[in-house]
Amino acid sequence: MQRHHLSLHKWQVLPLTIAPQQYHIDMSERLLSTVSADEPPTLYWSQADPAGLVLGFSQKQDILNPAALAAQQLPIYHRRAGGSAVMVGPDLLGLDVILPASHPLVLPDIVESYRWLGEVWVETLRRLGVETRLVTPGEAHGQRALLKLEETHTRETILRRACYGSLSSYEAAAGQRKVVGLDMIRRRAGSLLQAGLLLHWEIEPIVQLLGHTLEEQAILREGLLERAVGLDTLAGRVVTAREVIAVFESVLFSLE
Repeated sequence: MQRHHLSLHKWQVLPLTIAPQQYHIDMSERLLSTVSADEPPTLYWSQADPAGLVLGFSQKQDILNPAALAAQQLPIYHRRAGGSAVMVGPDLLGLDVILPASHPLVLPDIVESYRWLGEVWVETLRRLGVETRLVTPGEAHGQRALLKLEETHTRETILRRACYGSLSSYEAAAGQRKVVGLDMIRRRAGSLLQAGLLLHWEIEPIVQLLGHTLEEQAILREGLLERAVGLDTLAGRVVTAREVIAVFESVLFSLE
């Protein structure tokens, strides 16, 4: 892991908050909109209760299977970052990192601005007994290129309805399976980096919600198991959110 010669111990850390997802969405917006250059960067940990589904910025609700939506009766949210659908609840640990625009971790190259966070996650997971790696920008670009091939276009389009159905630059993956997903909102005042760690990967609810036909559901069922994995599966045990948080912060605050 690269060492960043910064005073990274000067962080404002908000404790793990368990609340409806809309509360977390609003809190992220509030933290980003009020960030100022003379404040330390902020970590905000979150889990959703009740469970729900968050759609990406450009996704419409008609992407969802109406019958499954009625059966599951999940609240539906929209996030302000790009990307695609994510199930939120006890199986997903969320992290918002709010950085003032002048902070050294805010780089001109947006893609490279993810690298440090991915590195911290890889080291965190290593200390938890799980070996992962960073997804390279070239690898992420290569997977996106599958959308342009006639033989893979349909499958990739369906899998990309789900955030954990594809890989992006500097995410943490075990082999080809994503464990930590990343996205970003950048404003003039600062940047919001968001990470989602799969504590457990339960695919059937999202398979039903995003698959409109039996064929689409079969593609999702197979593909989502190939593309993502839960921390509990990799570790061979249940790893709690608070355990992850303690290790992540230990890794981050040691980078001086």
